[in-house]
Amino acid sequence: MRLLMIILNKEEFLDDILSSLVEFGIMGATVIESTRMSEILIREIPIFAGLREMRRSSRAYNRVIIAPVEERETVSELLKLLKEINIDFSDSETGFLFTIPVEDFSGKLDDYF
Repeated sequence: MRLLMIILNKEEFLDDILSSLVEFGIMGATVIESTRMSEILIREIPIFAGLREMRRSSRAYNRVIIAPVEERETVSELLKLLKEINIDFSDSETGFLFTIPVEDFSGKLDDYF
């Protein structure tokens, strides 16, 4: 089992990504609204206000999608499908995607797969 993590900067892709996850039988994703660390530093710690001009992206907020995935190949196929619908994670403005191996787990995943 793996844990799929997607940090999505372009929120306009959220619906298509979630639909694609469902297409691959990944039903148990969690979507979290998040704020970039640089944005928090700029807003809340005055000494970092100068970072505003240095940041690469104007997007202060993003979405984090977390989902358990049984097979590593599923993620490879998901990436191919997303690329076909013009969601390309090689474009840093889109965000990034990675998986983490899950070694220990406690609970029931019947509702997630």
